[in-house]
Amino acid sequence: MKNIILGFTTLFVFNCYSQVNTINKEEIRKDLNEIINDISQNYVYLNDKNVSLKCIKDYYSSQIKNLQTEEETVLFFEYLIDEFYDSHLNLRTHRPSSFRLYTTIYASISNGKPIISNVWQTQIQNLKENIVGAEILKFNGIDFQQVIKVFPTNCNDKNNPEVREWITNKILAGRYNEPRNLTLRLSNNKRIELDIDAIKLIENTDLLSVKTIDDIGIIRINNSLGNDDLVNEFDNALDDLFQTKGIIIDLRNTINGGDSYEARGIMSRFITEKRPYQQHAFMEKSEGNPGIERNWIEYVTPRGKTYKKPVVVLVGRWTGSMGEGLAIGFEGMDRGEIVGTEMRRLAGEVFDFGFKHQKYGYKLSAAKLYHLNGTLREKYIPTIYVKQTTIAQDEILDKGIELITKSSLQTDRILRKELELIGIEDQTLRLLLPEVEEKFGRESDEKKYVWSLINRQDSICVNKLIKIVDTHGWVAKSRIGTQANQAIWLVMQHAALKIQEKYLPLLKESVEKGESDGWHLAFLEDRILIYNKKEQIYGTQAIWDDDLKKNIIYPIADVKNVNQRRKKFGLEPIEIYAKSNGYIFNQKK
Repeated sequence: MKNIILGFTTLFVFNCYSQVNTINKEEIRKDLNEIINDISQNYVYLNDKNVSLKCIKDYYSSQIKNLQTEEETVLFFEYLIDEFYDSHLNLRTHRPSSFRLYTTIYASISNGKPIISNVWQTQIQNLKENIVGAEILKFNGIDFQQVIKVFPTNCNDKNNPEVREWITNKILAGRYNEPRNLTLRLSNNKRIELDIDAIKLIENTDLLSVKTIDDIGIIRINNSLGNDDLVNEFDNALDDLFQTKGIIIDLRNTINGGDSYEARGIMSRFITEKRPYQQHAFMEKSEGNPGIERNWIEYVTPRGKTYKKPVVVLVGRWTGSMGEGLAIGFEGMDRGEIVGTEMRRLAGEVFDFGFKHQKYGYKLSAAKLYHLNGTLREKYIPTIYVKQTTIAQDEILDKGIELITKSSLQTDRILRKELELIGIEDQTLRLLLPEVEEKFGRESDEKKYVWSLINRQDSICVNKLIKIVDTHGWVAKSRIGTQANQAIWLVMQHAALKIQEKYLPLLKESVEKGESDGWHLAFLEDRILIYNKKEQIYGTQAIWDDDLKKNIIYPIADVKNVNQRRKKFGLEPIEIYAKSNGYIFNQKK
């Protein structure tokens, strides 16, 4: 009891309220038996932990007599849960002397020494010294190895590296009512003092943040995976980013986890068919009979308009619970690349349990969760691992941008060839028309047959184009070149009216950005207008006149200003355009 009493004796001056609350030690004893029984029957990781329930029962039963206050009682149960060195297990309450659940830095054990391996870079706003790689020498002036030694657990093995690392980070999280001053030796051997409580975090009030870098959309979830409104917010953000060449989903600030509703809502926008994303498993028990494992696979169903371009998911030590599930889900569905470091490693699926006599309860992991490849979620390591080496540069984001850029360049090369070929397919038969007409006549069966072939080919080309535009948008000429970009317009000119009207806004946006030629827009807008039996705007369209036996320019709205409008898109004056194409232009200005 020496260690736990040491912890308790510091409480009295901090919580006078707890002094006036009497406690019922018999009820505590009953609740102790209850939580031990729940752990025995429901905690799915019990056999993996090598922690003796007999030790816990014997030790904590012997300490009940020393409890004096309600706060000490809370700590009593808190320390019991800490025996299992599992951050997913916790009381659903805390007191001033409780340990926090996490902090802004993470330390790994390397050659028996605690080394800062990760810093919550995306949330910290005032840390100037690069402490990544620093050895932790002291905590509040006390040798750190000694602080680990006196950490208030008694039934786990503190020499076990996994236990030791967990305790290290629990110490760094610290108690709410105590300072957290570290003595560090940096990688350059410089010694510094770091007050963890002086580190300021960025406060995010929005459910998510959105920005674009190099035509790559970046959606950052601001610890909101437990808020159902996130799904609508995500939908709106994604819809605005459909013309980007890739999406980065940043899950590095999802420390508090969330619900599968949000996760499935997000994943469902990136698939076209129902897909599995994670496995569940737990041991079904029957008193006096052997336990039998029960497992199942959870699926995601597509929803809304599908984003089909590359996706990268960023993760780190502050990607927690449902954030971890979302990450392995994207990879399991084969719909995203995961980039970053180890995640928070919250084990399993937690369920709520309650004490009979205390006013709070506790959470236990009652089912294991797996990546579709069979890896336990908490053991998952990103396929594209990025070791943090500095706080001066966001190395994980940089890698994500690099991956999408490379993928986009490869995709663009493929698109360029494909669109150029579609353009050739669109034009080849049309180039035969003058010769066929000259040889067989304008109304000949031979010409009608060629037109039937053209119409058939147009249908094939339009279907190919729609698949490309639905996935990649109206692809910019800066990405695929002028010829391939023009092929999009060429084929769209020969599509059905409804298709033209649907994709016209994409061409408008592309022209506004300077990524398609303005005359493409002029031609398509005019064609849509004459299909709707309205006057055209730019005078690009002509129709056959049976009496004159020539093509004449279709009626133009506000014809006196047509050349001003044409000049805006780089088109020659209407008179020159008509003459060079053999069209008749006889509309009065």
